[in-house]
Amino acid sequence: MGLVGWGFPSAHRHANGRIASPVAPLPAASRLSDAIGLMRERGLRASAARRLVLEALLVADGPMSAEQIAQGIGGRVPSSDIGSVYRNLQALEEIGLVRHVHLGHGPGLHALAVTGEQEYLTCERCGDYRAVDPHQLDAVRKLIGRQFGYLASFAHFPIVGLCASCARAVGERRNSFHRPR
Repeated sequence: MGLVGWGFPSAHRHANGRIASPVAPLPAASRLSDAIGLMRERGLRASAARRLVLEALLVADGPMSAEQIAQGIGGRVPSSDIGSVYRNLQALEEIGLVRHVHLGHGPGLHALAVTGEQEYLTCERCGDYRAVDPHQLDAVRKLIGRQFGYLASFAHFPIVGLCASCARAVGERRNSFHRPR
């Protein structure tokens, strides 16, 4: 199958950190060999450190920070030197195998780019985020283009707002302040 089609076209990150997806991912072993093949095609050596970064991103439930990768993604892969992780993430990003995104106020997060471009919505209150297929945001992109003359992308920086749960909680709290006594 190759690298195209691994993605989670409408993946959603739940508050517990798991991603729910209608698409079942390929077994990690075949994806790792595909990613290593692509890395070699693009001129990078498949060092043990790079393999470890790729393995970590493959087993991750979504975009991960360099620190999470270096710490072994909760024990799912061996831990690694943080400097090595940063260097390898940069090298993998330069060849287009990894991309980074900023989802909220924390550090930049990294994901395999071979899943196809994803854009994001993130909750500024709870940190929950949702990866969406860029086509799902085309109407928003067109509106921004017409109204402001900008070609919008939400792949590196997400659309920020409140998830449904936080919007309800904030609305309930606001309503309780305005209730007559």
